[in-house]
Amino acid sequence: MEHEVTFSDIAKELNVIPATVPRALSNHPGISIKTKEAVQKMANHLKYKKNTIAASLQSGKTNVIGIIIPSAEIPFFGSVIHGIESIANLNGYNIFIYQSDENMEHEAKGIETFLSARVDGILASISKNTNDFNHFLEVKARNIPLAFFDRTNDKLRLPSVVIDDFKGAFLAAEHVIGQGYKRIAHITGAENIKIWNTRLKGYKKALAYKIPFDPNLKNQSLIRKIILERIPIFKDSSIKK
Repeated sequence: MEHEVTFSDIAKELNVIPATVPRALSNHPGISIKTKEAVQKMANHLKYKKNTIAASLQSGKTNVIGIIIPSAEIPFFGSVIHGIESIANLNGYNIFIYQSDENMEHEAKGIETFLSARVDGILASISKNTNDFNHFLEVKARNIPLAFFDRTNDKLRLPSVVIDDFKGAFLAAEHVIGQGYKRIAHITGAENIKIWNTRLKGYKKALAYKIPFDPNLKNQSLIRKIILERIPIFKDSSIKK
């Protein structure tokens, strides 16, 4: 079995005390540049590999960020993960990804997994079926950094990164109204999720100026029926009933 190189091995080769090695490798200001360079050179020569578990126990940090998304099959979340990982890596962090599959129990399990792994922070996009937020409150109670993106809940009073969904929906509906259309459907999701609730409000606001709001036009089964009637090619498609 290959011997695992330790701080003591490096210290022995350089004739320094073992405590000097980790301080040099972590760029401690109390260690001279000459010693840092010598330690790093010897570490490379001996093929030293950092013990991340030991380092995390010593520093109290894992340099890991947990990320919960509803589903990786949704292209938007794939793009978000790519961006998060790029920035995290630039700052010396790795990421753990957990999919809730739009299920509150899975989401809570993901939080439990992250807490057990002692992640340094959590980024989350709430499942559309989540109506109990105790798992997020537990993270908050432990003072672990937590922020939401895309799907949020204002009642939790936690940091979030979102776009202006109200304005986006308002401008989209306003544009369609400007084209002379009168029956404008709005495809929505669970209204307990802020993005869908806010988009619905933006849509309603735009209609208020010229067209009465018809609640049936936000009914997804009716919208599907309209699509099938207006676009015959979809009649034999894989659209689920």
